[in-house]
Amino acid sequence: MCKIKKIILDIGRLMPKRLKFPAVIVREVVMYVKSLLLTMVCLLVYGVSSLSAAGHETVEYNWGGSPVYMSRVADNFIILYDRSESMGSQFLDTAMTELEAERRILREKNATLPDMNWTAGIYSFTPGLGTDNLTVYYPMQPYDKQKFHRTIDKMPREPLGATLLQQGLTELHKILPALEGRTVIFLFTDAQYTPMEPYKSPAMIAAELAAAYDICFAVLDAGAEKKGLKQLQKISNVNDCSYMVGFADLLGNPEWMTGALFDISDQAPAGGTEVKMGQEWENILFDFDKFEVKPQYHEVIAKVAEYMRSHPQARIVLAGHTDNVGTREYNMKLSHRRASAVRDYLVTKEGVDPGRITLNGFGFDDPVTSNETAEGRALNRRVQGVLIDN
Repeated sequence: MCKIKKIILDIGRLMPKRLKFPAVIVREVVMYVKSLLLTMVCLLVYGVSSLSAAGHETVEYNWGGSPVYMSRVADNFIILYDRSESMGSQFLDTAMTELEAERRILREKNATLPDMNWTAGIYSFTPGLGTDNLTVYYPMQPYDKQKFHRTIDKMPREPLGATLLQQGLTELHKILPALEGRTVIFLFTDAQYTPMEPYKSPAMIAAELAAAYDICFAVLDAGAEKKGLKQLQKISNVNDCSYMVGFADLLGNPEWMTGALFDISDQAPAGGTEVKMGQEWENILFDFDKFEVKPQYHEVIAKVAEYMRSHPQARIVLAGHTDNVGTREYNMKLSHRRASAVRDYLVTKEGVDPGRITLNGFGFDDPVTSNETAEGRALNRRVQGVLIDN
């Protein structure tokens, strides 16, 4: 395998832990050409990568002298899209319906998702083409960001029919056997299903699927009520890699969906090759319980934007952090707001395309120093980032 160096621009040091909903995005590239008759040729596409012993893609970085590795931990993903009549309900106190919120989340996810050679598909659990109880919008094939975008834009905008959740989950038995490796199923739904014979409950079907295939459920809750919520909670507990998150948390934070697709570690995966590169930038610090970007950091952000303007293929990943004062839930949201504030400055003040920016929030789980002193807590209230030049 041939190694190709990339330029990585770093605002701080990325956390090494795996989180429940990490949202760190990275541009992946691994392309090499083997030939028994010709000389080994390396193809430069996006960056440096290698294959772990498990056969999963890995992409390698250097953050301030310490290498950090991002690895693909799933090989496929399936979007199960709920466009049933009940999704026409108003979403919380917004002007959107639940269906419109669902579409927006899916667009945001696609805009910031890197291409790491996944196989992907989009289906809706209403009667349609391809399978008895699934409408096929994007049949399982190599993930292509532009094709995904066009597919999402063409999907129906009006809700229709019953929530055939049990039938839709059952139909996965027709798709999963053909897939190799781990598959993440992103289940969008309000879970307002109608029990129908001879189908088992959604949770029982999900448990059977998890027992038969290497899958993880990412349950994306549009606002399920009692009975439905109980089913979704059970689905999210069918195995250790499944989880549930609400639409309200996902809007503007699509990276909360993608933690099941790739992982970050400061340890080189088996078979990984260390590549040292990078340039360190200062962290962007915040006042206690605040998420406004202070004027002293405008110049730092302007330099990032200038680099992105001169490198049209560059993408940036921003990671927000907090000190340890307050609850985990509150600090997780605050860390996302801090990363969002830096993104918003890049977009509104510097004109950077938001599709080139990925956010993540880690709460107080990755302090850069001890929280025992006021000085330490001040350093932990920060946004870090990596600028990837393709």
